[in-house]
Amino acid sequence: MDENTRTVVELVTETDLSGRDDLTGQAGKAFLDYLAALFAARREPAVRRLLPGIRRGRPEDKALAYGFASHYLDYDDAQANIAGHFSTVLYSALLAAARPEDTVRDFLAAYVAGAELEGLLGACLNPAHRQQGWHSTGTIGPLGAAAAIIRLRHLSGEQAAMVLSLAATQSSGMAFEAGSDGKPLHAGFAASHALAAWRLVAEYGLSARTNIFQDETGWLAVFSNGQQRFDEASWRRCWLQPGQILEPGLWMKRHRYCSAAICAADGAAKLYEQGVRLGDISRVLIHFPPGADRALRYEKPQTGREGQFSAEYVVWQILAHGGIDDAYFQLPEVPAEFLAALPKFQRVYDVGKLPLSVRAVPVTAIMKDGTRHHIDIRDPQGSPANPLTLAQEEEKVSAAWESPLAARLIHEVRGWPSGTIGPCLTMIEGVIFDEVIE
Repeated sequence: MDENTRTVVELVTETDLSGRDDLTGQAGKAFLDYLAALFAARREPAVRRLLPGIRRGRPEDKALAYGFASHYLDYDDAQANIAGHFSTVLYSALLAAARPEDTVRDFLAAYVAGAELEGLLGACLNPAHRQQGWHSTGTIGPLGAAAAIIRLRHLSGEQAAMVLSLAATQSSGMAFEAGSDGKPLHAGFAASHALAAWRLVAEYGLSARTNIFQDETGWLAVFSNGQQRFDEASWRRCWLQPGQILEPGLWMKRHRYCSAAICAADGAAKLYEQGVRLGDISRVLIHFPPGADRALRYEKPQTGREGQFSAEYVVWQILAHGGIDDAYFQLPEVPAEFLAALPKFQRVYDVGKLPLSVRAVPVTAIMKDGTRHHIDIRDPQGSPANPLTLAQEEEKVSAAWESPLAARLIHEVRGWPSGTIGPCLTMIEGVIFDEVIE
């Protein structure tokens, strides 16, 4: 094992949340957000088609199902350093790898360890990684999920390194899949690949190279085209200081569209609040830093699914109707009303380069009488600086799973980090598999 990989293994296996109520609390909140995304998608046709073919006794299959469903609606959290999604992969892998007797403290520490690895790798690679067309949920996600399993199952040394190695060699995911079932499958694949890596090493005794992060041909060197080298001192200094889920933190959503459009959406809502209406507008300018709209790949979406990745579709809903209706994202064809309004919209790339942790997508409405209204909201609701409250996250779960059992599950999570994960495993598996398949 090379020294870089040894450092990563040590950091992952030694992750300890003792005295870190900030990380424990945020990890629990992220779990509620994950559950809301998972439950909200459980009756989607694509999810219902997948689940009957899942072998519940096979952890890889279970991880695939959880990952696909929890990312299907793009309702799950996102993080700036990876320019992708943490919880859909990490919690899907952990739910599949967990045993009823596992403590909640270990479960949450495993999540934090996986998130930490993903965030630091993302900070090394982005924005170039995203701009090259990779979807980091699929490329970085398998490594984070493997780290989470290593921490949960108390692996160490060469065995842990081999699990990371087999996960790393399955890194893949192309951003062009946005708007199709391929994108949520990236989350499912990432979680499933990590489960497979763990089982192949721990249960079947297969081996892999343990030089994952060596500087010449390791994972980081390959994905950066040799431009990034592992800095051991920096990694040890940054690990859990304060923690990737705290800084730059998690973006959590109120609606089912790509988080890259959240600033523009809140800006449009502010314009509407000020009396600006689409019918009175001549042009709508949506401003971006160069390359920052890569995830919002559809300027002229044709379906509701494509509209989840369209700033124009999101802003149009608000300026035309006063708010977001998630039903618009499920339409087989976008409304004729939107297509008629589309010529008013224009993207402009006049925002300067910003740090990964800062988002800015200002919106300008140029009225038919020539007046201009400009709004630039940097900390929209759901952003790390303006987070959803715990009560709002609990409401998301209740709305996504309209059942008395939702209250029981929320009550169980309120008691964290005490106890074991067993009661949650039973309820979650029941609602996803038993209820949906019936």
